[in-house]
Amino acid sequence: MTTRYRALLSLPLLASGLFLAGCQSQLQGSREGDFYHSPAAAYTVDLSINTFRGKVSLDERCDPYGGSTTLWDGSGRMFRIDYLKAEGNPNVRTPRFAADQTLLNLVLNGYLRSVVAEAPLVKSAEVVHRELLQDNDPRSLFAVVSLDVDSDALPDTPAVTGRYYYGFLLFKKGELIYAVQHRQPALMPESMKAVLLRLADAMEMPGQERNESEIERTRRMLSRLSPKSEKASPTRLCIPPTVAGQ
Repeated sequence: MTTRYRALLSLPLLASGLFLAGCQSQLQGSREGDFYHSPAAAYTVDLSINTFRGKVSLDERCDPYGGSTTLWDGSGRMFRIDYLKAEGNPNVRTPRFAADQTLLNLVLNGYLRSVVAEAPLVKSAEVVHRELLQDNDPRSLFAVVSLDVDSDALPDTPAVTGRYYYGFLLFKKGELIYAVQHRQPALMPESMKAVLLRLADAMEMPGQERNESEIERTRRMLSRLSPKSEKASPTRLCIPPTVAGQ
């Protein structure tokens, strides 16, 4: 059965996705009712929602234990949606039978320790807001991290020097933990929370399986939109990893 995340909207790049490596791709969606289906049918998200301004560009990464998709809208704003296996994931060592709240805090701490702290362009990081949204279904953990960024430390990256604020919304659904993320130039916790909740509300979990025709359509799109040489081969799409214990 498809479950839709129902958020209470009225409540007042780091490096690659957490521990993810391997296959990746770039594709582009439009605002005309276009949907993005993640690997492993972990979720489907509607790219036509007004959270995004203009066309959406995506970068997709995955491994057998999860996936990470970074999205940039037409205004250059960055969003990210990650999914992680809650059990049997060697990169997320959580106690067996741990409560969901414990799992979410452990995963967030993992991001802070293994992604944020080790990102070459991050000079310092500090959690400035952490809140358990108990009235949400599913219960969610919301946090904002203050980042002192210097892009000069990483050649060939966009200029993002200065202080930025990175938001996390984590929740567990079935066997997966989801981490919805967004970056803002100013500390606005309520605005950050509203954006992340709107994006989570646009997600269907589980998502739609990719079929062969859709994969081929995306491959042709990649070939056409590739910023590299026109003769370059299309980037390989993520191979759908197994989510359940298979």
